[in-house]
Amino acid sequence: MMKPVFVPLMAKLRIVLLLLAVGITNSPAEVPEVSLVSLIATPERFDGKYINVQGVAYFDSKHYINAIFLTREDKIRGNAANAVFLYLSPSLGNVDRLNGKFVTVQGTFSPANKGHLNVFPACLVDVDRVAAVQGRVGN
Repeated sequence: MMKPVFVPLMAKLRIVLLLLAVGITNSPAEVPEVSLVSLIATPERFDGKYINVQGVAYFDSKHYINAIFLTREDKIRGNAANAVFLYLSPSLGNVDRLNGKFVTVQGTFSPANKGHLNVFPACLVDVDRVAAVQGRVGN
């Protein structure tokens, strides 16, 4: 036989568990943050996954060339081996103002698509978030 104090405690516990379950299912999925080095070194691990990655932006809306580079030096030298091409969602509008800034981007990773002139190791398609990383030198 249960004690009267135990029954209200179990009811409260059920309510808390129910609220947690509803909160978990209704919360937005956490987007994994992946380093650019990991994407380039082990592309098969991230194929088709929606990810967040940071790097130095190269945005040229006039020529439709968009990429993120590992370092500013890689960007200046055009070292595509240390970069990922970006196919931006039209909803982003013009992001050229972030050219040369350290940014975070989100999109679906595709190692099969090599981007502009097939010179990149991979690309992010349907990039729907681009933002400057606050607190970085040069931003």
